[in-house]
Amino acid sequence: MGSSLAVMSAMDDALVNSSLADIGAMNAPVSSSLGVMGPLLRKLDSLLLLGCRLRGPLKDRVVLLREDLEEISVALVEQSMVDSPNEMAKYWMNEVRELCYDIEDFIDDMMLTHADAKMRSVQSFKVGRVKIPWLPKKVRPCTRAAKFAELRAPVREAIERHGRYLDGFTSSSRSLFTVYGHIPLMYAEAANYLVGVNDANTKLVKWLTNEKEQQLKMVAITGHSGVGKTALAKQLYREVEEQFDCRAFVRASRKPDMRRLLGGILSQVQQHRCPTNSYTVQNLIDKLTEHLQNKRYVIVIDDLWETTSWDIVASAFPEGNNCSRIITTTEIEGVALECCDYQSDNILKMKPLGGEDSGKLLLNLVFGPERLCPEQLKGASDIIIAKCAGLPLATICVSGLLATQPDNPKLWLHVQEFLCSNLSTNSTLEETLHETLKLSYNSLPHYLKTCLMYLCLYPEGCTIWKFDLIKQWIAEDFICAIEGTDTAEVADSYFEELVNRGMIQPVDINYSGEVLSCTLHHVVLDLITLESTEERFITALDYSQTIRGHYSKVRRLSLHFSNPRYAKKPTGLTLSKVRSIGFFGILKCAPTIVGFKHLRVLILEFWGDQWGIMSFDLTRICRFFQLRYLKISCDASVEVELPTQMRMLRYLETLIIDAAVSAVPSDIIHLPGLLHLSLGDKTDLPDEVGRIRSLRVLHCFNLSSNSEDNVLSLGDLLNLQDLNLTYCTEESDDHLKRNLAALASSLGKLVNLKSITLAPGASGTAIYHDVWSSVSSLPFFLQRLELLPPICIFSRLPQCLGQLRKLCILTVVVSELLMEDMDILTGLPALTVFSLYVRQPTLESIIFKKRAFLGLKCFKYTCGVLSLTFQEEAFPNLQRLELSFNAHRGEQYYDFLSGIGYLLNLKEIAGTIGAAKDAEESDRRVAESAFTDAIRKHPRFPSYNHVKRVDWVHEEYQLRTQNKQGWASS
Repeated sequence: MGSSLAVMSAMDDALVNSSLADIGAMNAPVSSSLGVMGPLLRKLDSLLLLGCRLRGPLKDRVVLLREDLEEISVALVEQSMVDSPNEMAKYWMNEVRELCYDIEDFIDDMMLTHADAKMRSVQSFKVGRVKIPWLPKKVRPCTRAAKFAELRAPVREAIERHGRYLDGFTSSSRSLFTVYGHIPLMYAEAANYLVGVNDANTKLVKWLTNEKEQQLKMVAITGHSGVGKTALAKQLYREVEEQFDCRAFVRASRKPDMRRLLGGILSQVQQHRCPTNSYTVQNLIDKLTEHLQNKRYVIVIDDLWETTSWDIVASAFPEGNNCSRIITTTEIEGVALECCDYQSDNILKMKPLGGEDSGKLLLNLVFGPERLCPEQLKGASDIIIAKCAGLPLATICVSGLLATQPDNPKLWLHVQEFLCSNLSTNSTLEETLHETLKLSYNSLPHYLKTCLMYLCLYPEGCTIWKFDLIKQWIAEDFICAIEGTDTAEVADSYFEELVNRGMIQPVDINYSGEVLSCTLHHVVLDLITLESTEERFITALDYSQTIRGHYSKVRRLSLHFSNPRYAKKPTGLTLSKVRSIGFFGILKCAPTIVGFKHLRVLILEFWGDQWGIMSFDLTRICRFFQLRYLKISCDASVEVELPTQMRMLRYLETLIIDAAVSAVPSDIIHLPGLLHLSLGDKTDLPDEVGRIRSLRVLHCFNLSSNSEDNVLSLGDLLNLQDLNLTYCTEESDDHLKRNLAALASSLGKLVNLKSITLAPGASGTAIYHDVWSSVSSLPFFLQRLELLPPICIFSRLPQCLGQLRKLCILTVVVSELLMEDMDILTGLPALTVFSLYVRQPTLESIIFKKRAFLGLKCFKYTCGVLSLTFQEEAFPNLQRLELSFNAHRGEQYYDFLSGIGYLLNLKEIAGTIGAAKDAEESDRRVAESAFTDAIRKHPRFPSYNHVKRVDWVHEEYQLRTQNKQGWASS
């Protein structure tokens, strides 16, 4: 998060008071407004730099085309800065963008033809006096010159039409008010400003947790778009989830994919185990009913739109007397009534916030809770608050705009004037929401508009992971790196800015405040879909053949075909020019991957619609010379056939395959630009993976199936930043031991490594080889180290952990824990999340001393016997405490959580209590009562406190050993 803020500060220095007109088309990335004008101009400049290799008419034609494009780019930039251009201007801009796409495609085709010739004959590498590396020998210079002249003709026509019809139009038109600047307040903090719902929240929590109401009960939250239904449902869910055996939070949509919806519920109630088969809707219903039977569960279904969807989902929930609860949110009262069996008492109708709460929300988001609104801005703030009409979504979006420059009176005046001119006292809530979102969107810089518009590629209601999204932006060339920054850092800062401006909604947030995934409110999706349609940016089709932006030439295509009954393959589309394809649906409707030679991004998420293994042919992708991003995700019923060779994909940066594959091409080790490689844990990597020197991210590297030499070669990946490892027990014990020793040897060389995760695969057996005793240090820049149980167990906390000054997240298992061991970690300044599993019960209380763990926000501690002491000023920033232990026969719990009242910032406490082998039910009750009493003694009594039962928390009794190092037996 800190690096992203630094990037945003650098962007402020570069971009405040600047615009597209200042930056110029030449330096612009690909965008929705300018298309590929910037990259095209730069590509032509590269061509001209060949100097003597361009001769006579060919060079002249390239120069003339370059000059014409430079001229037209100025006009295109001017038109893109106009607020509400007329239809003639929109048509002209679309035409110019299409011309630029066609010209760049031509140049890329020449490059591809040259690459083909290079494969056919070694002689293609020979460079004569007049050879151009990008142009094939068989095309004569006069033919190339004629083609450039042919490309120039429509450009000249566009220039002339602009001069006749549009020259002078921009000077008489109002310019867009674009606002630059980053927002220092992160969403994780802003999310705490849920105001005006305390009474409703308290009432619903009591109702949901009332154990006297043992039958399955439903509650519905209804209200207008943007009134805060989802925010309230999230808070409710977070507050009560730990009190239930099974839980799930899913989002529906206006055209819900029932298999995705039911599959999401099943995955979550099974603790994120994905379905292994190609389930039909009825199969999923049956599986859910079976799993939830005789369990206490809570399910939240957000954004329901129709009763038919509810009828299908509700059929999966078994009746019973286990105090199970269902929460739904909807804008439609009829749906709310249906969800609650027409019991109106179970419906909460949310209303807009009052003026005081609206003002509190806006001013907290703009200035923070500690600062008052400046006196000179109070008049404008009062008007703006009134115009937002108490809608939290409208208020958040306007706040996100104002927070970029909170002390700029011109910005406050602009917002006030826009809202006053577009909204009257009689405006409906729908009109208010639309205009405030339009204001926020129009005020975005061009690069943020483009990145936001790209989310049209995804189906409504789905969760979009930041890690995937920013790599897709980079592959599309949307990101313009600032000097001294990395494109991934800039893309990350764009994502944060869109979150902070309220345009995208966070889903998963970690304890460092980083948003990991997001979704779009349907009103925002409608807005950017309309903009995308007007600018011919993305064409989206669903199974009903509803067309959003259907043109003769499709540049970016999104296909949503989830309903096997109605799904048909799309027809009538010209796909040869497609640059991005996102397919989400059943396999039989997936497009045939042939002829997409300009493809940069390919996202395939599909599943079979019949029993048995089906295959999908991807062997032709080796011809997609421009491919930069490839992600394949499908269920176990689909096997993907990859080509035998992929080395021609010289621009490929991201390869993610979460699917069964026939084989991985061995030549991927020769891909020069590969940055991210992620394969399923059952997919074997080719040997010599260490030759992919460009690699920064390597996920699902299987320690069982890879050879010892391949593990050793990891040490050659000097640019590697993120390493995810797994293993299973199919291979011999000796093989694992050798590979672990090789891994220990390799890690010391990976000086840029920031994250190591070691997680078990299908096996749950602990590794007990003493092979890491020689490791005296770990990579200095390490920020995340997760050695998840039961895959590895240290005998004691390793001393080298105390050297990791940048470590933020740590998960470790130790056989025994002594008091002095904790001193190794207490001073780590960046540690935010710490999960510690202790296998042998501690014989003495573990004391956390004064000013220990200053930055820690979440502490998870698991030990068969719980005995902790917190001294004053220990854990000063701790917000969540998770404790797991066993009840023992006849045990008394005196001061087993001594000093817990000193944790003054604690907001959540969760307890998981098992039973030792000789414990009885009475012992369980004593342990639970003692834990609850300890929590109640806390002076602030944290609002979220949960105690749940499990069968057993692992503990073992062995003779204590001193001076043991490395791994210990389980």
